[in-house]
Amino acid sequence: MTSRLSGPEPDHDTDAHTADTPIVIVGLAAPEGAPEAVRRAEGSGPVGVRVRCAPDGVAAFFGDFVRRASRERLTALYLVWAALEDAGIVPGSLRDTDVGVFLARAESGDGDAGGSDALAAIVGGDLRWGRGPRVTLGPERPARAAVESAAEYLRRRKCDLAVAGSVTGAVAVLRRGSTAARAGERVLARAEAFGSDAPPVPDGGPAPLTARLVPLVLSGRSDADVAALARDLLARVEADPGLSPADLGWSLATTRTTDPGRRAVLLAADRKEAVRGLRAVAEGGFAPLLFRTAPGASVESSARAVHVFPGLGSSRWPGMTLDLLDASEVFRSRMEDCARALEPLVPWSLLDVLRGAPGTPALEGLDVVLPVLFAVSVSLSALWGACGVEPAVTVGASLGEIAAAHVAGALTLDEAARVVVLWSRMQAEAAGEGELAAAALSPGELRPLLDAERLRGRVHFAGTNGPRSALLGGERAAVAEVVQMLAAKGIRAKELNLGLAAHTPGLTVDTTAFLTGTAAITPAPAAVPFYSSLTGGEFDTTGLDSSYWLRNLTSEVRFETAVRALWAAGHHTFIEVSPHPVLLGGVAETLEDLGADTTAVASSGVVGTLRRGQDGVTEWLTAMAQLYVRGVAVDWSALFRGRDVRRIALPTYPFDVEGTDKRPTGVPTAATGGTPAQGADGTGTGTAGLSLTGLTAGERAHAVEDFVRTQVAMVLRHNDPDAVALERGFLQSGFDSLRAVELRNRLNEATGLPLPTTLVFDHPTPASVADLIGELLAGRTEQGPGPDAVQGRQQALLARLDHLEAELLASGLLRDGDHDPGRAAERERVAARLRELLDRLTPDDEDEFEDASLEELLDIADTELNTS
Repeated sequence: MTSRLSGPEPDHDTDAHTADTPIVIVGLAAPEGAPEAVRRAEGSGPVGVRVRCAPDGVAAFFGDFVRRASRERLTALYLVWAALEDAGIVPGSLRDTDVGVFLARAESGDGDAGGSDALAAIVGGDLRWGRGPRVTLGPERPARAAVESAAEYLRRRKCDLAVAGSVTGAVAVLRRGSTAARAGERVLARAEAFGSDAPPVPDGGPAPLTARLVPLVLSGRSDADVAALARDLLARVEADPGLSPADLGWSLATTRTTDPGRRAVLLAADRKEAVRGLRAVAEGGFAPLLFRTAPGASVESSARAVHVFPGLGSSRWPGMTLDLLDASEVFRSRMEDCARALEPLVPWSLLDVLRGAPGTPALEGLDVVLPVLFAVSVSLSALWGACGVEPAVTVGASLGEIAAAHVAGALTLDEAARVVVLWSRMQAEAAGEGELAAAALSPGELRPLLDAERLRGRVHFAGTNGPRSALLGGERAAVAEVVQMLAAKGIRAKELNLGLAAHTPGLTVDTTAFLTGTAAITPAPAAVPFYSSLTGGEFDTTGLDSSYWLRNLTSEVRFETAVRALWAAGHHTFIEVSPHPVLLGGVAETLEDLGADTTAVASSGVVGTLRRGQDGVTEWLTAMAQLYVRGVAVDWSALFRGRDVRRIALPTYPFDVEGTDKRPTGVPTAATGGTPAQGADGTGTGTAGLSLTGLTAGERAHAVEDFVRTQVAMVLRHNDPDAVALERGFLQSGFDSLRAVELRNRLNEATGLPLPTTLVFDHPTPASVADLIGELLAGRTEQGPGPDAVQGRQQALLARLDHLEAELLASGLLRDGDHDPGRAAERERVAARLRELLDRLTPDDEDEFEDASLEELLDIADTELNTS
């Protein structure tokens, strides 16, 4: 129950006479049917909110420590929570505040509320409020007595805020009038009479980003709770034609708790999109800019993210950068700082280059592209910080390490700019002497190839970004030969067209010029941890001197090793801070190889920042939403600074939802685009609504195709899934590495299938992905004990075995002729795993497969499955 907003400072106006200090009601909640606790003004509606008390829902929300609590205690918790929500106060923000709790009991007797002050003390403890008076009045005393007692404590400054009332009447939130005024809180009435409304306004200062889209942020303990809240909000919007989405977004961002285990974010440009999106949340439907916590995952606490900085990449991204220059004062200010730092070092203007001003160099040469990439990355990191996403750790690859060092606080901006300019100049001067390439191989697979006699000394291993994302560099002709050789084997590989053998001994560097030019830098201890891709682990930043950066230029990149070290240290969420993703795929591969269950742990995974060719502001908000639903703390309220918004009354938390630990049932889901999420027994199947039970083969195929269409449409931000052509290639549809990873993650989360990070490359059309998912689900779905069901599962297993054989062939581990001796250890690891599985398949034939080769084991497995 962590807050995004801090409460007002305590009122230290000690000159005011305590008897004359006005005490005001800023929030009020009462059970449905209870008499009005505060008389309404003529012609106005009821004061405060009315709630239908649901003790079971309260117990599910707060967890095990209240499951056996009395109905009175649970009702008191509900009313206190609802009154605080009505006041626009996040309960978790009060942990360090002196909060008084004053409650009149509804019944006598001991129970879990026995004792003179027990009920008030227990409720305060349930909400984790550590300070403030606790007063419980007997059932013979009216709620008014509790309010009067609270008012007296507030006047005498024995607490800064109080909740007071009765579990059968109403609970009020009270402040000193001066405190409420200073905080901009709405005043419902004085403690003894009515007052006037005074809605709060956003904090002063500009918003970090000006956006057409408005974020609507929802959270709950379960999908059912989030859906119920969306239904209540939808009813609120539809009942008030004049309600502004900005007012709704501001009220949700600043007055509601965000810690419960399920989250959703809807980005809406207008009222129509808000209505459509809220209906999608309520019904489990589809909306292009709707993001949810993954099915089966849970957000238990606010995670923090690693800021990841690439050092290479295409230069075709100035459009997104210009979008942010226009929309974000934070980004623009930091870019101007970078321009001033670069000005004495380069013969061009940073902002002029981005805008393509006449007479400026094109964004092509390394000595231009790399300093600009550095400036954009540093400025994006500053914008993340302004939105509440400060780095937990920084890490970079290649030149990205310089941005990481600056953001960590180890280098000043002037020092980092100097290193960047000299680094890029060294590489520009070496251009034309070699080439760098990337290959979908592990280091153990690539190194033996490079050690072949004809290539030895001409091509070098240059590092890894992921388990199967290796780099190689050297003579241009030799690198081209390796790429062609790999392509002939069906292994993805490509030249990066840099024109130099970066991060290899083949890179020629003017050592004297570099060391002289960077001699003046004095690296400082980092403010946040810095992980080095030169060493592969956490690094003392006082060692980031000239010699470190010189070694970095010609040494292999150990980025994958650094990511593994970060994961081991407990850092599970990564943001690639760049204008277009470069390292995202490698990080995703590494997390998968580590066995990170991104479908169960919401915070596990990697998110990009911007994407080439897309609107920069929309992509930024999308990234914020993706982080938020993973559990990363995001300051949504910052986006409303300077906007003309007002706080509006919102529905209270839906404690009365039955089955709060379940997803909504009997309603369409995002996965199906309109088919109820029911399994054979009426419950979810684990595929987020994709149920194949009872369908014919043709119906199953159609259901899976619709499912894949919907997921592809969500990635492409299309309004209509039917517009997705099944046979059109992903690349032709505009997919890049970021979209490929997003689609794979969505499919993983929705189906629970362990789909590979290379899914889009291995299955290049939606139709082929649908075929794969259909096969895998057919083998997993419960279809009963009949022979047809058994045969279906066997066929699916055989299909997966064929897929494994194809992957082994593509990797070079499985070959018809002689085997590379350097691959023996890898082949044996795969063979040992197959022997173990076959021993379990044929338990009566112990040790039968001990001497079988990898190829023989695959044939045996095929035979056993066909005959079993």
